[in-house]
Amino acid sequence: MSSNFESFHVVLVEPGESLNVGSVARAMRNLGFRHLHLVAPRNYDRSRANVTACWSEPILDDLILHETFAEALIGMEDVVGLSGRPTKAISASHFVTLPEWSGGLPSRPPRKTALVFGPEDNGLRQEYLEQCRWIVRIPSTEECSSFNLAQATLLVLYEITKTLPGSSMPAASQPQGPQVTWNDYFQLDRLLDSVMQESGFVRTGTPAHVPGTVKNLFRRLPINPQEMGIILGLFGRIQTALRRRE
Repeated sequence: MSSNFESFHVVLVEPGESLNVGSVARAMRNLGFRHLHLVAPRNYDRSRANVTACWSEPILDDLILHETFAEALIGMEDVVGLSGRPTKAISASHFVTLPEWSGGLPSRPPRKTALVFGPEDNGLRQEYLEQCRWIVRIPSTEECSSFNLAQATLLVLYEITKTLPGSSMPAASQPQGPQVTWNDYFQLDRLLDSVMQESGFVRTGTPAHVPGTVKNLFRRLPINPQEMGIILGLFGRIQTALRRRE
């Protein structure tokens, strides 16, 4: 097992077909990835997933079931959503093609990364896209832009293996100390929601995407744990001051 690939976790949100789950497990096994998560799967049937897993049962044995998307992201240091759908909550610079995203991996420190795939029928909803640092699109023709879930997973993982071959990272890409996790961002989200509402920044008539845009902005910044502590302290003080004023 390549240490390069240990940090990548495949997260399937609300998968509707157990055969697809088995096919995803097979794609992961083919390329040396092993961390699979299911978020609120619809009628997941292990025996049905076995049909398409084909010698990839160990992936299914170890997969983790989550009731919520937030639960699946606990401990993650980076979150990448796969979607061909533009969204107002994401800066254009972070809505990238698969080659653009994977090409930048060698220059970034390895992080515990969630690769998030949406339901087969309609993809990731806005509420999930807002939780992602990157939104990645797999290039395709306009006539047929939608990929099968297992195909999409295979393409993404293959791009990673091309970009990060071998079993060791270059010295320049080694992690630089502790990383901010999505737990911190969830805590920041609660403070931002409170401050935006209590300050009147968000009120009746505010466009629905605005709160998500503000929260996603912080997810796109390269924040270290010390800086995150300062940001949390700042908005905590603002929240306290607003409540005292009321």
